[in-house]
Amino acid sequence: MSDPILITGGATRLGFALATHYLENNRPVVITFRTERPELEELKQAGAVCIYADFSTDAGIIAAADTLEDRCKTLQSIVHNASSWITDPGGPSDLMNLALMMRIHVGASMALTEALKSALLKTSNPSVVNISDHVANRGSDRHMAYAASKSAMLNLTKSQAKKYAPDIRVNALCPALLEFRHDDDAGYRLRTIEKSVLRQVPGYGVAIEAICYLQSNLYTTGTILPLDGGRPLKMP
Repeated sequence: MSDPILITGGATRLGFALATHYLENNRPVVITFRTERPELEELKQAGAVCIYADFSTDAGIIAAADTLEDRCKTLQSIVHNASSWITDPGGPSDLMNLALMMRIHVGASMALTEALKSALLKTSNPSVVNISDHVANRGSDRHMAYAASKSAMLNLTKSQAKKYAPDIRVNALCPALLEFRHDDDAGYRLRTIEKSVLRQVPGYGVAIEAICYLQSNLYTTGTILPLDGGRPLKMP
């Protein structure tokens, strides 16, 4: 059997789709989750190891790193997918929100990768994939803390690629919206589709394909891979 792949935030949206893809292809999967969801039981039934983790505090990150280090003796890859999308609250609360975003999107990746490097080094072609966001490169007026932390994640990716080379490859994916939420209204959906030259919301499959490429390609590290349907081509 192949070595496990760890996916943080693996019980919803892209994380869940990615975990399901690996399980359907007989790849062992470990996920972290913060919120109990119906998808968890589905993943457990399919054979995934599901571990509670709270990346919103330093103590939570450290506890998760300790638990994963104990449970994961070998790892083929880590996909840092855990994320939180919070509108800037305004005023002094913006600083608290920025600290929260930095912990989830940067601190967790930094701490977990360092804690689990020995597990990665026991496999061939080990890799780390940080899931950033299209807004990391263009900013967001309503989600400044989120965008800033996702941009910091890209810089962290390059630093990690330098630190862990040549033994562990570290890359990042920058997707735009891949799939709508159930409560997204028609106007929002239309505006989003119009943002890219390809005029589509492609679903999670394109991101899974990109992640698998970053995990398999032996000559790719420190790479920031955009997955945006050509959105920058629509910008003036």
